[in-house]
Amino acid sequence: MRSEVLGIPVDLLGQKGTIETIDRWLKQPRKNPRLVVTAYSEFFVTAQNDTVFADVIRKADMVTPDGVSVLAAVKYLKRTQELKDSRTQTKGGFFIVKCLGEGLKVGGEILFGKIGETVTGVWLFGELNRLAEKSGWKIFLLGGWGDVSSRTATMLLKRFPGLRVSYDAGENRVGTDRTTDDRVIKKINDWKPDILFVQYNPVKQEKWIASHLSRLKVGMAMGVGGTFNEYLGDFKKAPQWMEHVGLKWLWRVMVEPKRFGRIMRAVIVFPWLVFCESLKRKS
Repeated sequence: MRSEVLGIPVDLLGQKGTIETIDRWLKQPRKNPRLVVTAYSEFFVTAQNDTVFADVIRKADMVTPDGVSVLAAVKYLKRTQELKDSRTQTKGGFFIVKCLGEGLKVGGEILFGKIGETVTGVWLFGELNRLAEKSGWKIFLLGGWGDVSSRTATMLLKRFPGLRVSYDAGENRVGTDRTTDDRVIKKINDWKPDILFVQYNPVKQEKWIASHLSRLKVGMAMGVGGTFNEYLGDFKKAPQWMEHVGLKWLWRVMVEPKRFGRIMRAVIVFPWLVFCESLKRKS
């Protein structure tokens, strides 16, 4: 089921439905490459002022909810829309109070783990590699600083010995240097991977994939942010209970204080924009 937050789509398929959909894509005769975006709250904020990025997400074949805040926004907007659509809807200040009340209810559901099932980039990366070994699919890892892509390939082969994987760091000129882009694309196309994982900075990686998708001989492509590093254990993962109650952002601030600005956009600006959206929507 496809929903929408701040004008940006999000697919509520759950983990099982997401894997089943991708599995079905890759078992079909290859036509046009598929683009998967794992969207966390900051993506929705960025898309409000970056029309190119917003267009990339809207045209993606799948947009997964990478974080409980995205699922919470979907649920909150649905409930406030129902309030507007109901015959007993209230107007003005009282309606704002009711919207705030719905926000508190959704917040409580987050804390009690009743908000729904996220499909994060890290989880999807692991599951797709597991499925790739089982199905005989080829994987290509692109990006990451230094030797991150090669170390990730080595780690994957330890966990999935039958996996067929290739990689390229892509250097830091990918997306800005045409010669590098052409070299990387040729290497990818020579391998003809079923799945291409790209790790550059968020937003940049999605734009790069979208702008070159027609040239890529892949089944599907997906930006993975810092997933290679997280998979390698280069930085500590958040305790499971913190992820469960939507506090992964707090953990990231604690272990990577330099991310404070970005994370605040996700946990303060995003909810505020969603609240404003609930007031603007028409019945």
